[in-house]
Amino acid sequence: MKTTHFLPLIKSFQWVTILAMIIILAGSGYMIHAWITLHDIEMLIGIIVVVLVVGGTLCMIPRRVSVTKDYIDIHMLAWKVRVLREDVVKIEHYPHGIETHRIVGAGMFFGNIGLFTSSKCGKHFSLVTDPMDICIITRKSKMPIAVSIADNSVFNAIAEVQEKD
Repeated sequence: MKTTHFLPLIKSFQWVTILAMIIILAGSGYMIHAWITLHDIEMLIGIIVVVLVVGGTLCMIPRRVSVTKDYIDIHMLAWKVRVLREDVVKIEHYPHGIETHRIVGAGMFFGNIGLFTSSKCGKHFSLVTDPMDICIITRKSKMPIAVSIADNSVFNAIAEVQEKD
C-alpha cells in the first residue's frame, strides 16, 4: 500500500514565490538585454549566478510525500529523500508549528528549506512549506527531518508497522 500526499504550500509562500519569480525574470531579462547591447562580461556572470541560485532553490522545494510500510519518500523537483522504516524512531506532529532558527538555507522565500535548529528536536534538515503545520521525523543514525503535512494520518502506514514490532 502506497499513500501519496501533496505538501501544502500556504498562500503567502505562493504569492511571494510568484512575485519573486516575476522580479527575478524581469531582472534577468534586463541583464540579458544589457549583455547583448553592451557585451559586458560582468552582466553575463550575474545572469549565470542568478539562474544557478534560483534554479537550485526551486529544485529543493518539497512537493509530495509518499509513504509505504517500508519507507517514506519526500519528493523534491529534482530528487527525493528516502527514510527507511527501520531508521524511524518517532514521528511527531506540531499542528501549530515550532520556533526554528536558520543555520543555512532558504527561510520564508520558497519555504523553510535547509539546516535549521529548534528547541524541540535540535539541529534538523527542514523541508517545510507551511511553518504552522510541521511533522518531525526523528531517525536513529541521521539528523531529524521536518516536513509540512496537513494531515498526520499519512504516516499511519509506518506507525502501524512500528507498533507491531
